[in-house]
Amino acid sequence: MATLAGLAAAALSGCSLDNYLDPSVVGRWEATPTVVPILERLASIEDVEEGFVEYSDVTAADLVSQTEEYRVGPGDSLDVIAFDLVLENQREQYLLLVDNRGYIDVPQLGAIYVNGLTVPEVRTRLEEAASRLIRNPLIQVTVATPRQRSYSVLGAVNGPGPYLVPDTEHRLLDALTAASGFSETTTYIYVIRQAPLTSSPQPAPAAPAGEQQRDGNGAGLIDLIDELTGDGGGSPGVTSAGRAPAVTGARRAGQPEDPPIDLVDSTPAPARRAPQAATGDGTSWMFLNGQWVQVRTPAATANGAPTDGSAPEPMVTQRTIRVPVKPLMNGDARYNIIIRPGDVIRVPFPDRGEIYIAGQVQRPGVYNLPFSGRITLIRAIDAAGGLAPIAIPERVEVTRMVGPDRQATIQLNYRAINEGTQPDIFLKPDDRINVGTNFWALPLAVVRNGFRASYGFGFFLDRNFGNDVFGPPPVRRQF
Repeated sequence: MATLAGLAAAALSGCSLDNYLDPSVVGRWEATPTVVPILERLASIEDVEEGFVEYSDVTAADLVSQTEEYRVGPGDSLDVIAFDLVLENQREQYLLLVDNRGYIDVPQLGAIYVNGLTVPEVRTRLEEAASRLIRNPLIQVTVATPRQRSYSVLGAVNGPGPYLVPDTEHRLLDALTAASGFSETTTYIYVIRQAPLTSSPQPAPAAPAGEQQRDGNGAGLIDLIDELTGDGGGSPGVTSAGRAPAVTGARRAGQPEDPPIDLVDSTPAPARRAPQAATGDGTSWMFLNGQWVQVRTPAATANGAPTDGSAPEPMVTQRTIRVPVKPLMNGDARYNIIIRPGDVIRVPFPDRGEIYIAGQVQRPGVYNLPFSGRITLIRAIDAAGGLAPIAIPERVEVTRMVGPDRQATIQLNYRAINEGTQPDIFLKPDDRINVGTNFWALPLAVVRNGFRASYGFGFFLDRNFGNDVFGPPPVRRQF
């Protein structure tokens, strides 16, 4: 009796029990609303996913069209019309393909480097090459196939593949329509965009009055670099005359000698770019990896190509824009971004797979992930019929694959998740949920089933002993 009285007192005092002697009943049941995040990743057992990319939201600049002159690149087809090149008063037409190196092969003129040039610049370069053969050459150039003005759509769309940007107002919904529609069950659409690391070169700022450049070798600009670095003794490796030594660095008073600075053949990808100081010998200074490095700019040949035969690679980085599908499809113009050449639109397929639920639930077994939407721990246990009578919500384990051949297990407080004091988690394919119990759960269930709340406390009575307790039933007599 003392044990039963203690259990009853514990139940009446609300000792982690939301129902009469039943620890498997969980919930919040509070008048005050609460907002709790849902975890994508269990940081205590999961590392950052390989290839993790930081997404960015849509910005105002993504909604503004950009009008830029087209620049020729590998894969483009150029329609070139030349007059008087072969015979006088004769028109010659060529359909030329820009190869992977950025060259076009023009009859009578040879290989001409056109990578990264606008159409007027290509025409000027062809006319310069033709001026060696004829006087006052006349050449027309049009881009027949502008491959550099294309974007790609992949993933859960009906028509994946590359598409051309028809105009500067081509937007995300237009691109998805061109791809014959997509599965709207996904939550986000990702637009992978190439963005330049640096803007187009700007002219160097003018020196203040009385501090004009001392010579044609950029000494005044080197003084500007000194101001940017806070080094009044001169930039590393730059002499007082404004000339940069080939491989040795300058040394300040009280400082150890700096390591030699190597000359590199092409512009590297610096962490940040500073004004370049020309030294008069085809080199310049750039801030790279925490120090100033001298950079040699490759000279150009007669046909416009670098002397080493390689094309200058632009410094670009990659930005991934995450666009929510629901407001986009509802017509919210804030998410219908402009599609730019080079964009890659990815529509993710919904997660497909199974989760496994075991232990003290009503219907343990294997469950498919939903085709639309995502499932959390609470919803998965609800789908399994809820907790069994002897389940202990504080003992819920989740086992997750954390590698191709590794898995990790973590114990979660399912009661706290239902009460809104701990966050719920999104489940992933192959997750296993195991709901446990403890020593007191079964005795407590026996006591709970032995007492029934029917106008007070009731109990079970074997009908074989009914006459002993209540006496024999009355007998109707016949008169």
